[in-house]
Amino acid sequence: MEGIRNEGFVEVAVVEYPGGDPSAASVLAEMAHVANRLAQQQRRPCKRVLVTRWIVPASNTGVHRIAGAEMLDAAIPAVIALPGQVSSSTSVRAEDVLLDWLRAHYDGGSLLAAAGDGVSVLARAGLLTGRTVSGPDLNRHPALQVQVGSWAPSERALVDDGDLLTVGGAQAWRFLGLRLLYRLHGQGVASAVAQQLGIVVPVGIQQDLERFSANFAHGDRDVLKAQRWLHTTAARGATLGAICEISGLEPRTLQRRFLKATGLRPIEYCQRLRVAKAQTLLQQGASIDEVAWGVGYADQSAFRRLFLRIVGMTPANYRRHVSSKRRDRPLTPAVAGSLRGLRASPGTQLGRSAA
Repeated sequence: MEGIRNEGFVEVAVVEYPGGDPSAASVLAEMAHVANRLAQQQRRPCKRVLVTRWIVPASNTGVHRIAGAEMLDAAIPAVIALPGQVSSSTSVRAEDVLLDWLRAHYDGGSLLAAAGDGVSVLARAGLLTGRTVSGPDLNRHPALQVQVGSWAPSERALVDDGDLLTVGGAQAWRFLGLRLLYRLHGQGVASAVAQQLGIVVPVGIQQDLERFSANFAHGDRDVLKAQRWLHTTAARGATLGAICEISGLEPRTLQRRFLKATGLRPIEYCQRLRVAKAQTLLQQGASIDEVAWGVGYADQSAFRRLFLRIVGMTPANYRRHVSSKRRDRPLTPAVAGSLRGLRASPGTQLGRSAA
């Protein structure tokens, strides 16, 4: 699948699948409009977010963009978003043509985002195996555990895994929108949108707005394969040789193309990914020793130095900061990644030192 993204816009494609909330696109479009205006006022050098509607025709001939976005010549939207259902009495339907379309665009580099029962559509497409997700009530979808295989539901309301974003609970669609705006426009704009539209963000998903958010929309498929392996393995075993093997690239070529695609060298990328996982473990109350070991650092002092450099505070101060926010008011949305039970070999290295 090939396509060139428009240089002036970031397309967020809202899929109006059978059973899905038909008002979702208008809600997200309002949020994007406010965000674009605020970004322009702040003179932020970023692309405008354009929300488009995509439907599955009754003829089942494919998934098509509804007219009205002629300025977009891209075949691959940067983001594909699946809303939840209109009511709990409606069963989710997902035709094969939609599932094939989602798989193809996921392979093409689109970020897939789903709220509530929309997550079950991603599950039916076979895209959540081994992933930790938030979303549907499995009591309503008992077959999903079989279809997904390694279904790992998170207790957290929002899980951003880089190439997959899932949100559950009340107001899931709006929180999904806020997380997308944070990724596309930054924390300041996303927080201002929440304030202007009166979106109250609960404490459970307000933390860690500055958690690492990877770029998957660069179009380099070899780098994309490496990124997805790193995210599904939490960067465990992430030697430079292993990343080269997954991507099919020679070391020098990998370093060059990885930096161009993501803005980070492979070692920096793994470090940020592991620190993001460490933030989650600290939020869950794990000790600093457990966290350091869990994300692959046998040397706790090296872990502390890395955490301080990336987050701007020590692990101990970060945990106190998170605890104080729980006691205070909710301010902003946040990404949450789940890393329950993560154990990594203390010898995991990338290059000369642990990534």
